[in-house]
Amino acid sequence: MTKKVLLVGSSFSAAPLFFSLKRRGFHVSVCGNCVSDPCHQYADKSFPVDYSKREELLALVEEGGFDYLVPTCNDYSYMSCAWVAERIGFSGFDPYKIANILHSKNAFRDLLESHALPGPRFSRQQAGESGATAGLRYPLLVKPVDSFSGRGVTKLVEAAGLSEALAAARQASRSGESVVEEFVDGRLYSHSAFIRKQEIVADFFVDEYCTLYPYQVNCSNHPSSLPANHRDSVREAVGRLIRLLGLKDGLLHTQFIADADDFWIIECMRRCPGDLYGHLIELSAGIDYADLFVLPFIDESLPTSLPLLEARPFGRHTISTSRALVSYSFSCRLPEADVRIVPLKASGEALDVAPFDKLAVLFAEYADKAAMFELTPTLAERVNIYPHAKPCLMTDGSFS
Repeated sequence: MTKKVLLVGSSFSAAPLFFSLKRRGFHVSVCGNCVSDPCHQYADKSFPVDYSKREELLALVEEGGFDYLVPTCNDYSYMSCAWVAERIGFSGFDPYKIANILHSKNAFRDLLESHALPGPRFSRQQAGESGATAGLRYPLLVKPVDSFSGRGVTKLVEAAGLSEALAAARQASRSGESVVEEFVDGRLYSHSAFIRKQEIVADFFVDEYCTLYPYQVNCSNHPSSLPANHRDSVREAVGRLIRLLGLKDGLLHTQFIADADDFWIIECMRRCPGDLYGHLIELSAGIDYADLFVLPFIDESLPTSLPLLEARPFGRHTISTSRALVSYSFSCRLPEADVRIVPLKASGEALDVAPFDKLAVLFAEYADKAAMFELTPTLAERVNIYPHAKPCLMTDGSFS
């Protein structure tokens, strides 16, 4: 009898997970409250359920008779799934209290500090502003504890503006909580580690850039420019974290900032990163990232090792805009590169500003690593979006 999987998330980022499950022969249902999303169209059965409301997800699971529960590419999906899994007994999930530590910025900062793991100095804020910056050095970042894509984040170079920054962070947070931390200067990287029996069996480092909207990654490349000594240090710190929390088999994805001498862990997550991050790894390293991600949730073991090929130089760019418009078409000027496009909107559809919307995801295979390192940070500059001639109503009520 064909086993049933509920994929919790329906966006384009979840599509590789959906197709991985289908290749394995499962009946795959999809839930999410946007019925126009791609995975609703692919699904064997579709449920227009807001999975961020965990009680609604629990009711769906109890009625649906699913064999497996698979989260997708945002914190709301993973945290609701972890909460439901603890009640029903699905495989692949850490205890909910562990998941909450990893996916809540204040709890995660507490953990790093208490165990001398590298992270920015911080102060948590729940209500009021008294003591928000006590002992911290400017510049500071004010963040929601539970948002993603850089939403609600403000950089402060002085105390002026703190009230507004805290208000913006709380508005972007479902819990109404914020965290204030010291800004650390360096380059942004990510580290995807696949864990088996609390050991890293395969990992991938990626260079990341935020060139349009601050704190939202829009350009990245694999392989990474990160020096070998930093890679070893990151692996050691991540390994300590894995053993400290007793993490279950699966993916631990980490973002960190590094300079010439040090590094600071910014966040860790057990969900799959979005914007087709895994497809970048697949194209470059020849590894089926999505399939590795789903294995623990379908009660399958990760391999003890992976046959790693020499990485091909690939870049990824999520195409977005700083000005709301109706898109007609776009072009890319990227000489001597094999460019592949995953369109997310059709011609004539409205395109909102970053970080709330995206037009397409671009992948580029470069002639060599030197070209990759030079061109990836400039990808946004090399894409032209051509707006539709019809005036576009802006978010402030004016017309473009």
